[in-house]
Amino acid sequence: MGRLKRAEPVLNAAEQWKKRCLLDGGSIFTEERLWSRENFEQLRIHFVENPDEGPDSFHDKLQRQLEPASPEAKRLWAEMTWVLYLIVSSLKRRTKVSDINMVWEWSGSALPDDHWALGEILEQGIVNPGAAYNTNRWREFVFFITAMIDWFSLSEGNRKSLISDPWRFAEWLEKREHAHARQFRHAFLFLLFPDSFESILSRKNKVEIVKAFFHKWKEELAVDYTDRIAVDRALLNVRERIIDEHPGQEIDFYRPPFSDVWKSPPPSPPSSPQEPSPTEESDEAWFRQRFGEVDVWAISSGEGARLWPDFQEHGIAAIGWDELGNIETYDSRDAVHEALIDGGYGSDPKNNSRALWEFANEVKIGDIIIAKRGRSSILGWGTVTGEYKLDPDRPEYQNVRTVEWTPCKEPIALPKSRRIANKTLTRFSPYKNWLRFAFGLIEGETPNEKVGPVPYDLSTALEDVFVSEDQFKRLLDSIRLRKNLILQGPPGVGKTFIARRVAWCLIGRNDSHPVEMVQFHQSYAYEDFVQGWRPTENGGFMLRSGVFFEFCKRAEEQSETPFVFIIDEINRGNLSRIFGELLMLIEADKRGSNFAIPLTYSAAGERFSVPANMHLLGLMNTADRSLAMVDYALRRRFSFETLRPAYHTEKFKEYLINKGADEPLVMLIVGRMSAINDHIREDKDLGSGFEIGHSYFVPDEEETLDERWFHTIVDTQIEPLLREYWFDRPERVDELLTILKQ
Repeated sequence: MGRLKRAEPVLNAAEQWKKRCLLDGGSIFTEERLWSRENFEQLRIHFVENPDEGPDSFHDKLQRQLEPASPEAKRLWAEMTWVLYLIVSSLKRRTKVSDINMVWEWSGSALPDDHWALGEILEQGIVNPGAAYNTNRWREFVFFITAMIDWFSLSEGNRKSLISDPWRFAEWLEKREHAHARQFRHAFLFLLFPDSFESILSRKNKVEIVKAFFHKWKEELAVDYTDRIAVDRALLNVRERIIDEHPGQEIDFYRPPFSDVWKSPPPSPPSSPQEPSPTEESDEAWFRQRFGEVDVWAISSGEGARLWPDFQEHGIAAIGWDELGNIETYDSRDAVHEALIDGGYGSDPKNNSRALWEFANEVKIGDIIIAKRGRSSILGWGTVTGEYKLDPDRPEYQNVRTVEWTPCKEPIALPKSRRIANKTLTRFSPYKNWLRFAFGLIEGETPNEKVGPVPYDLSTALEDVFVSEDQFKRLLDSIRLRKNLILQGPPGVGKTFIARRVAWCLIGRNDSHPVEMVQFHQSYAYEDFVQGWRPTENGGFMLRSGVFFEFCKRAEEQSETPFVFIIDEINRGNLSRIFGELLMLIEADKRGSNFAIPLTYSAAGERFSVPANMHLLGLMNTADRSLAMVDYALRRRFSFETLRPAYHTEKFKEYLINKGADEPLVMLIVGRMSAINDHIREDKDLGSGFEIGHSYFVPDEEETLDERWFHTIVDTQIEPLLREYWFDRPERVDELLTILKQ
């Protein structure tokens, strides 16, 4: 009963895994027999019983651990990685494929690029399991390996019997070592039995959902919430009740209206005048009680946090731009800004000038500073104990304040929705809700994911996009004025990435509720988008509202909030067929109830309109050969903005350096990819719409940026794209690859 439309490809792949591997002991990628007790025993010996607690990356340690294992055991590890990644939506396909290929290649062989299990099936995923699924992946692998040793110790008949009964299998899995603490326990059950288990990897969330819905129904449910199987049965009970109440409607507990039931606390008696309400007032009260009148700041500790040991050893916080000398000699932030420009630090280094000025002049003794690594981790916090000074005896980062640090026992990984600003220094006092969440993590509290969204403005958006401030403002102005905007450009320019930031900037906060995203394709229809008759299980039909219709109704209920509907690959759909009569209603001057019209399947007297707070944001790949000219109806109703590769921008170069790339590697990427794009633009059959964007070289958090990383991207992503462009001229591709790999 946990099936979702978007989950079907993943579940089909999981069915292949069940048959080929769990039952037949075969392989996902080959015809050999990899899934066996003997191979899992090797992984137990070399990984489970041979922990490597060194400082290297997970994959460096894993390579050492698996070095003595057989090629078959290494290939089995790669297939386990495929299974663990199958459900994950928070990792890019290229990262998943790279990790799988890497381990497979340790066995001395290579996987085919066009294998179905490495294709689109790894693109979307189903759930974002949070940072712990990645940071604790070694624990997930330990659980996986030990469970599989027990599984393949069973007779073939027992395995077939167990896997035919979801609840017997769950009871068997529950008895395996480490099952009580592993997220993959939940993923395992969903992948094998999606009609009985949910695609939810958090026991805590499952309990919250069950409690919230029975509270809503004003009923008590006798459940032992420490019993995971009892919770799963209760959750199935909840789903079946919802199906009765909402026949034919897809049920996703992480999306409205169902998420609204359990992500909001149940009603409580009105607070007395002395009690703060659970809103911004309580965040303000918490902040005043915790920090008093001081400011709280967040500071970078160098590329990859390389300065954090120095900060702790010497009791300091420090920032760079040493060439400017003593910042106290400058009489204004503008003077610092001009000095940075003169020093070659870009044409508009306003974030850097603000950081320098505030560090020297606005950070006060007694203020609190959070030390961070990139955007994703908190390293510790401290109290400022000294005034600003320039320390010329330091070899670098000579702008210094003394700080009494309290380091975290381990770096604290922040969930994606709570990532910290990327700037060198940020005043965080205005973001009291975020600080309450962050210090809850620092002090060992369980993260409260019900806290409100983080404010989001233009300066925040510009931190991690590679477009100019003028262009981003133009995007915002266009969508505010016309209501409908299309971002077009070649592959890899970050259209989806920028679209979400435009949406959040328009809304004013990082909030997924007022944002929805779909992808058009040739088979997408009015019935999917607006409304249509759908078959039911009993052989009848029922009228079901489409995703856009439902989103418009949500927008109507919150008319003061901008809502943004993002359509990926908008030019792949037949617009007239998908929008139908709504092509008129989406025009900026035809919004609201005054223009309401009956829909194709409406009941008599029922009318529909697109609310004024609804914005449409389409994405279009200019390198798609299969598409005809864009429908004039689309051209007339949307503003268009073209995004270009950003290799030439200072922001892109600075970004890679801040991620740990050295300057020669950055210049290598910029020079070689710019040269490739020059050739693409000059080709009369291609042109600028087929350039290769910078997003291919935007690394994930844990990637090591070196030439090996660069060549892996070239081999696995750039080369296949070039061979698609010049499919009839392989010699031309070979020439360009010589430029890239020289």
